[in-house]
Amino acid sequence: MTDRFERQRQFLGDQGQEKLRETSVGVVGAGGLGAFVVLELAYLGVGRLVLVDRDELDITNRNRLVGAWESHEDGTPKADILAELAHAIDSSIKVEMVRERFPAEQAREALDGVDVVMGCVDRDGPRFLLNEFCCERGLPLIDAASDTIPAEGGIYYGGRVCVSTRQTGCLHCFGVLDQDEMREDLATEAQRQDKEAIYGVEAGALGGGGPSVVTVNGVVASLAATEFLVLVTSIGVPSPYIDYVGHDRAIRKVIDREPGCYYCSLRPAE
Repeated sequence: MTDRFERQRQFLGDQGQEKLRETSVGVVGAGGLGAFVVLELAYLGVGRLVLVDRDELDITNRNRLVGAWESHEDGTPKADILAELAHAIDSSIKVEMVRERFPAEQAREALDGVDVVMGCVDRDGPRFLLNEFCCERGLPLIDAASDTIPAEGGIYYGGRVCVSTRQTGCLHCFGVLDQDEMREDLATEAQRQDKEAIYGVEAGALGGGGPSVVTVNGVVASLAATEFLVLVTSIGVPSPYIDYVGHDRAIRKVIDREPGCYYCSLRPAE
């Protein structure tokens, strides 16, 4: 019998398609990357989504948030927009929205019930905590990051995708986490005030947004969704670390990994 996945079944087989339908995915971050990821997961045919994000739509998001139409008012929760997008593609997908930032307790409890986590956060503080959470619970984490950096003589842009599993490693031993950014993100309010007093850092300097373009997010999100597809359906072996160097029109596979990683050791015994 022909169904909407007929062409996809030719690639994955019936068993691969059923694995997708049986898979529950947590998407942490409902911004430019997360929107593309939800779009592609819904088209792939995943059965359940848990969307974690506290942010709301504003005018600066409208250049890249897939699913945000003119009819959406500023202030609409991004998680609600992505849930609407997923259901517009496939109304049978079960969607749970957690309007909190990870690592809020409600978010942690919801993610305890998924099979795979897709990390689409903007900063390395939350990324570090999500990596630790997934290691502790033995959950596969597919982390996506994009960046656009103005530079002298041009603009550097691209991103990366890391697949964190027992076999591949984690974000810490891949060496992708910026320690200074982590300290900024995870500092207490008292620590931030001390830093302001000592170094003159303005209160609004942390967590600011830089340039962001929908096309760069789309490339990185598609790489992440493809590695998810490979992981879940076992049609191949996921690449631990893919580096997208957009300004050089290059995609590179990175194999460097720090041995003896503490966070990898947190994974439950098989």
